[in-house]
Amino acid sequence: MIVMKFGGTSVGSGEMIRETAELVKREKRQAIVVVSAMSGITDKLIDVSKRVVDLPNNVVEREVDNFCRELRVHHQTAIMTAVSDLKERSTVLGKTLETIEQLKVALLGVGYLEDLSPKSLDYIMSFGERLSAPIVAAALTSLGVESVALTGFEAGIVTDSCFGRARPRNDLMKKTVKEKLDPYLSKKITPVVTGFIGADENARITTLGRGGSDYTASLIGRHLKVEEVQIWTDVDGIFSTDPKIVKDAKLIPSLSYMEAMDLAYFGAKIIHSKMIEPAMVSNIPVRVLNTFNPNSPGTLVVKKQETAESVIKAVAIAKKVVIINLSGVGLMETPNIAGRLFSRIGGANINIVMISGSSESNLSFVVGESDVEKSMTLLKEEFEESNIVEQLDLVRDIAIITVVGAGMQGAKGIASRVFSTVSEAGANIIMIAQGSSEVNISFIVNESDVGNVVKALHEKFIK
Repeated sequence: MIVMKFGGTSVGSGEMIRETAELVKREKRQAIVVVSAMSGITDKLIDVSKRVVDLPNNVVEREVDNFCRELRVHHQTAIMTAVSDLKERSTVLGKTLETIEQLKVALLGVGYLEDLSPKSLDYIMSFGERLSAPIVAAALTSLGVESVALTGFEAGIVTDSCFGRARPRNDLMKKTVKEKLDPYLSKKITPVVTGFIGADENARITTLGRGGSDYTASLIGRHLKVEEVQIWTDVDGIFSTDPKIVKDAKLIPSLSYMEAMDLAYFGAKIIHSKMIEPAMVSNIPVRVLNTFNPNSPGTLVVKKQETAESVIKAVAIAKKVVIINLSGVGLMETPNIAGRLFSRIGGANINIVMISGSSESNLSFVVGESDVEKSMTLLKEEFEESNIVEQLDLVRDIAIITVVGAGMQGAKGIASRVFSTVSEAGANIIMIAQGSSEVNISFIVNESDVGNVVKALHEKFIK
């Protein structure tokens, strides 16, 4: 038994949904299919949600009607191409209309109330997958593969109630996933599960964070103890760096869990960083494959760390990040200052990407651009009535570059060689961090230097 996850481009049109269904049909093993929303739909749902909040009430209904009409046409067009069986086509067309009506009610509510809470946004974002999964299931049934479309919750994905970036309740899912899916699997029915979304114990819809469909696939794989989790995307696998920057970037045939996790965390967007942990816990191989080139061997992610001929296997780039600097003499005189800071930031569900302290009176950390405003507000609330922090500064237009490779463990002088290469490329290093796994070194440079630095590192260590 395997899990096959298909991303937005793999279900991006009626033609691609049909191709995806053919790939599932050719699989000899029992499959659980996990799907994303059709490409671009989640972004559109977020955009319209935020837009209607700021519109006058007399404009909201027209805006929502126009959006829902476009969404309906988009999915109906896909259905007409993807689903050949007339009965299945009629059924899924009806289901699509019903689902879009539910979305319309939610958008009107948000617009009229002029309030978009994280809970409401999760509910609205869920409609992308709730529209795509039934189409994929109908396409499979049209090909003779009996299928059923399920939401994440209907497949046993239970989370906490942290809307926007919910955490899975593995203590509950070790029972719920099997209970929900076994009745279908025992009858050889292929479940098509909405990725990215689950629900809390009260059945309120939650999301696992952007890119969370990979996470859904891995969680199902863990709790069903499957043979393999496959991530089907639009590239041949994981490359040694971004091919848009280095044209001769190499396809990496095999990575360890730790290497893949570090690459995903620090910018390689082929897989979601959180999806590695459930697979690693159960020692389930993860295979990254290309829907558009299914004969490519892809990249296999496994437990064993294989040292390549080169010490470094890959270079990852993470953009859209910002450094927040805190400075003040009070920092070194105040116990547990870091604990207070990180508790406040973490309590707001903000991910801190990197941390650095250049002196006792200075503390720096990195967050995503989208979390900067919220982070600054929380820090000012925490420290505004004291003299602990004298200054809060932001450093923008930067990028994190991470070099990854199992061969770095115990390798002498690797850091100095990396930083010498960066210097020779004409770049200044702003911040440095090394993970406890010892298979990565991360550092920050100005965004304008990224191209030269990545090319120099790839040339020196990988090519």
